[in-house]
Amino acid sequence: MAPVPTLYEWAGGMPALLRLTEHFYARVRSDQVLARIFAHMKGEHPKYVAQFLAEVLGGPAAYSQERGGHPHMVAQHLNRHLTDEQRKRWMALLLESADAVGIPSDPEF
Repeated sequence: MAPVPTLYEWAGGMPALLRLTEHFYARVRSDQVLARIFAHMKGEHPKYVAQFLAEVLGGPAAYSQERGGHPHMVAQHLNRHLTDEQRKRWMALLLESADAVGIPSDPEF
């Protein structure tokens, strides 16, 4: 029996996660609900988020090694005071982006 892949492998590895975050943040920049929140986002932000997702999904620990891990991510999001509308829109765009770039949607994933 073949070994069970990590979620990182199942998603398609770093290339797939980079496609996801690049697509997602391009949409966020032009979204009426979210654009203001991300107005000062640096160009490398999608890469850092892809590294974080990779690590969480069982891939390489580059985010922890280069950016400080989960505590750093949490610190970046404290006191943002997001509304329910913004949270819901963020999730909707993320799910739409996952579909758009071909992240697996099968039940096992």
